[in-house]
Amino acid sequence: MKLNFKTLSLAFVVMSSIQSSTVAFAAVDVHEADHVALRALRDKAATAINKQDIKALASCFAKDFVFTAVNQTVLTNEAQMQDFFDRMFKSSDALVTSLKTEPTANILTRFVDANTGVCYGSSKDTYTMKSGEVVEMNVRWSATVVKENGEWKVALAHVGTDFLNNPVLDGAKALLKKVGVGGGVGGLLVGGILGFMMGRCKKAGSAGPSTGA
Repeated sequence: MKLNFKTLSLAFVVMSSIQSSTVAFAAVDVHEADHVALRALRDKAATAINKQDIKALASCFAKDFVFTAVNQTVLTNEAQMQDFFDRMFKSSDALVTSLKTEPTANILTRFVDANTGVCYGSSKDTYTMKSGEVVEMNVRWSATVVKENGEWKVALAHVGTDFLNNPVLDGAKALLKKVGVGGGVGGLLVGGILGFMMGRCKKAGSAGPSTGA
């Protein structure tokens, strides 16, 4: 009876060890390498945006992609990206001179299959206005990623913010006050700025889905 008890005890220890090993193995994320690659992709895209390096930014996207920018301009190719950044930061009527974006993911990428995943998160975006004022704006983003030729790329990205609580627009209004624009003209300009921020200027409209960033 004593021998049987020892045998049972030994069997219990062995079975417990096997069970623990099985649970530990199951807890290993089979997509860990993908998560690491996707974090690197996110950081590469953010760095490219901050440096206004359009070629580097375009390399983060899939062959066919749709990128809806924060002002809801739809971009689908590198040429549109370049035009958008030139107008946003370098044109004579640009409201801002630089942007620093700091995106973070709210979830680990959820994989639809081995080559497709979805993710969403937020970003603290810091804009330097033409006046020199620095303003921060919180935005939300979502993305669909695909694996092309063994590398993860962005196929669909959408960025948005609350236009009723928009520090960049507030900064633009403050700039108008600073330069002493009259009430009536100022109202028209603010309306124009709002149109620009909402992506409704004529050039932004022409950069729609017909060509595609």
